[in-house]
Amino acid sequence: MKLALISDIHGNIEALDAVLADIDRRAPRATIVCAGDVVGYGPDPGECIQRLRSRAIPTVMGNHDEMVLGRRDFSRCVYAGIIAARWTRQHVAEDDLQFLQGLPAFVHVTPEVLVCHGTVDDADRYISDTESAVSALELVRRRFPKSSVMVCGHTHHAAVYSKEFGFGHAETESEFTLPHDSLCLINPGAVGQSRDGKSMARYAVLDMETRQAGFFGVRYDHAATIDKLRRAGLVPLIDLQRPVGLARYAEAARKRWARFRYKSNPRIS
Repeated sequence: MKLALISDIHGNIEALDAVLADIDRRAPRATIVCAGDVVGYGPDPGECIQRLRSRAIPTVMGNHDEMVLGRRDFSRCVYAGIIAARWTRQHVAEDDLQFLQGLPAFVHVTPEVLVCHGTVDDADRYISDTESAVSALELVRRRFPKSSVMVCGHTHHAAVYSKEFGFGHAETESEFTLPHDSLCLINPGAVGQSRDGKSMARYAVLDMETRQAGFFGVRYDHAATIDKLRRAGLVPLIDLQRPVGLARYAEAARKRWARFRYKSNPRIS
């Protein structure tokens, strides 16, 4: 069985359509599964939800999905995410909100493959090094002993971990062979919000028979997405980088203002 793994769509329909088209070309029989954050940041949340619904793609709830629903506050969110969560809550249809409300925290797409956003007990937990990967997999091992692969997102960086070769970021067009006798982790990277300066949409394909995990990147019309972001009054970036220098102080001030104004509740108009 082949699985096409996507995550962190973030309301970017141009990126999502490019990824789906590439999956259909590269792995047409693969079962597609989404590791959360369908919405947030981007200007087309409803369209992205409709794509997932129309193709019956199993999807879990991410931290930005939680913020849009009012289930998580803004205490750990950047300015662009706070503004987008409030905007998204006001611009999606009621049936799309119901779709988000029905998303599970995790899902088994096969008895062996568990999909979540951060970890199985916290969508906002980052797995970005060996220590955090070991901790997350130990929780999976205790609760779901039949699982052999954990798929997550949230960090926006493609990555892979096993105890045999440790934790590492996965480059585009790279391939890893996962061991058969240990629990492994895969992060396919972000579809709609890159973090490496290349403005590409990322995904992965996992062949459960051969245990081959391939990581891929697709170019898309990001200029169209940025134009929509501007017209919507959202932050016009599809590759948010950690601010440095004086930009850190500006970001901190914007976050404080947004958190105060919206009182950590995206439902407030």
